[in-house]
Amino acid sequence: MHFAFCLYKHFPYSGLSLDMLRIANECTQRGHKATVFTGSWEGDVPDGVEVVIIKHFALTNHTRAHTFHSKLRKLLETREFDVVVGFNKIPGMDIYYCGDYCYVGRSFLRHSFFYRFTPRFLYFSSFERGVFEASSKTNILSLSDREKLIYQQYYLTQDSRFLCLPPTLEKARWANLDELPDRISLRTSLGIKEDDNLVLLIGSGFQTKGLDRAILALAALPKDLLAKTKLFVVGQDKADTFQRLAKRHDVANHIHFLGGRKDVPALMKAGDMLLHPAYAETTGGVLLEAIVSGLPVLATPVCGYAPHIKTADAGFVLRKRFSQAELNEKLLEMLLSDQKEQWRQNGLKYGQNPSLYVMPQRAVDFIEQTCVQHRLYLPGEMRQKSDESLYITNELRQSLKGEDSFYQMMNIEGKVYREALGRRTLRFTRGNKDYFLKMHTGVGWGEIVKNLTYLRAPVVGALNEWHGVHRLKDLEIDTMTVAAYGIRGSNPATKHSFIVTEALPTETSLEDFCGEWAENPPRTLKQVRLKRWILNKVVETARVIHENGANHRDFYLCHFLLDAHFEADDRVSLESKLYLIDLHRIQMRRKTPERWAVKDIAGLYYSSKDIGLTKRDLLRFMKLYRDKPLREILRTEASFWRKVESRGNKLYESEIRKALVLEKLKHQQAQIVEGDYSATHTPVLNQPEAAVRVDNKHSAEPRHVIRK
Repeated sequence: MHFAFCLYKHFPYSGLSLDMLRIANECTQRGHKATVFTGSWEGDVPDGVEVVIIKHFALTNHTRAHTFHSKLRKLLETREFDVVVGFNKIPGMDIYYCGDYCYVGRSFLRHSFFYRFTPRFLYFSSFERGVFEASSKTNILSLSDREKLIYQQYYLTQDSRFLCLPPTLEKARWANLDELPDRISLRTSLGIKEDDNLVLLIGSGFQTKGLDRAILALAALPKDLLAKTKLFVVGQDKADTFQRLAKRHDVANHIHFLGGRKDVPALMKAGDMLLHPAYAETTGGVLLEAIVSGLPVLATPVCGYAPHIKTADAGFVLRKRFSQAELNEKLLEMLLSDQKEQWRQNGLKYGQNPSLYVMPQRAVDFIEQTCVQHRLYLPGEMRQKSDESLYITNELRQSLKGEDSFYQMMNIEGKVYREALGRRTLRFTRGNKDYFLKMHTGVGWGEIVKNLTYLRAPVVGALNEWHGVHRLKDLEIDTMTVAAYGIRGSNPATKHSFIVTEALPTETSLEDFCGEWAENPPRTLKQVRLKRWILNKVVETARVIHENGANHRDFYLCHFLLDAHFEADDRVSLESKLYLIDLHRIQMRRKTPERWAVKDIAGLYYSSKDIGLTKRDLLRFMKLYRDKPLREILRTEASFWRKVESRGNKLYESEIRKALVLEKLKHQQAQIVEGDYSATHTPVLNQPEAAVRVDNKHSAEPRHVIRK
């Protein structure tokens, strides 16, 4: 068989280039031919691999990619290949080796709305769409489950088109560390004393890898520790900007730029830790390389291979929302930790797992299977119409037994929980699982214009909830699990869409559960522990979504569902969950504006006024939400919390007025039924104070909470 491999450029220190060569070598070892089409090639050409250089020139990255693609397409038409594999997002490939992050997903969260109209975005998003959209014929070799979910979030790519590859490590390079010189000899050759700290940052593309963050963290070390610490930067990139940054922070003498190196295993064996505070990283193969070589790792969670650090117990992974202060703190902690040797041994033990070294074999197996397929889609899987997109998990698709078209999904019958303008929610059962189906059938231009008049974003479909669930999952916040999503039409007033989520193991909202605390406050140790756990989870949820550019817009206690479990000693079990639901109005940006954070916290404050929280509880919430000392919060953020209190009180007073009006109307109706028509002019006296809440979870009918 003859395979074509396509990538924009090859250089020997690129992880993507190394992966391509491993796969190409595996192909030639099996007797296949491999031809590589690339814009440039640095380094040696391996035996048995043909390299075709496509010369192209342009001023910008996206125009260079366009020129390369145009010339590549013409070359491929003149030759016959069994399978064409793209290592960059190039439409028309049979297989795409997914070594890059989702461009659209990253852009939506990092750039403004207007960025979407730039030539760069329009070009790269069109190429990405050509690979991942539901109607594409390209299959995908995925390196990260996390990144796979992000692509499916934006393009509804079918599960059947993905093959999730195991981690990519070259066994010959990392399984024979004992053959290298001993650690002391290696450190001596590098000019590192026995009691010095050697920190490594490895990877080409210094900006993406977070070298600026690493320099700031190094500069924040205590002077005595900094004097014994060196940062070795390994990779091929321009260093001028970062050298100037190091000089400004007076750490230039502690940073050494080594350029691209082939002796990375030896450097890792000599090092004390790997620092990898990346801004974006599909996998981060260097993390796994460090772990299996016994080098403790400190990394950001954006890296696809970051979970291996936790699994191997070989270092630390930072929180989702990056904080330079946290990076500084963790770097100091790791350099002074007594766990270094334990992390080292844990990593070496983890490296004995044979599944870490079989990626090329699995990839070539998939390429060979593609050659013998008559069609790239599985039998029975229909391409979607141009104005219709549909995503269904394999489990639900099997349970539906063929009744899985957009029309059939929109007409599923079940127990109706809620009906509103253009929206209907019901519960149904398929197989052994219960599901919730939320359908949107269009709200009309009148409703859209009304919302825009009040400067509110109208909810015209299930798209918000679809993106909201994925975002909360990415932030590790407990929420619903999506089983299906579909959208049809482009007119926002008549667009039809739906979302299906798996039923949660509980329907107990915090509004119901905590409603008894006012009259029966927690007294036993078990009750107090649960109350504190609930408070911590609620404030953690609020902090995480606001730190990561999201806001709920309906952030009330009734939208938290509690599933509590306890250990034998009455401690709250790790199995306990607090689910955040009803995400149809969620908003996501680069940064949450203060007014929307105020709205969320005020909604929470308003909905908790009747559950008996103490002043100490509220102060604890403030302290945990800002993750600062309370005195500092009261001194520097008094304005924010005054806005929260004011807005929460206004919401509460408004609901009291609505309750009084509703009680008056009911009283008048009762009098009319009894024949006392004068009651329509009789004021209602001595009415109890009442508060009305709308139970958004189940019904549009108001719930009355009578307060004495």
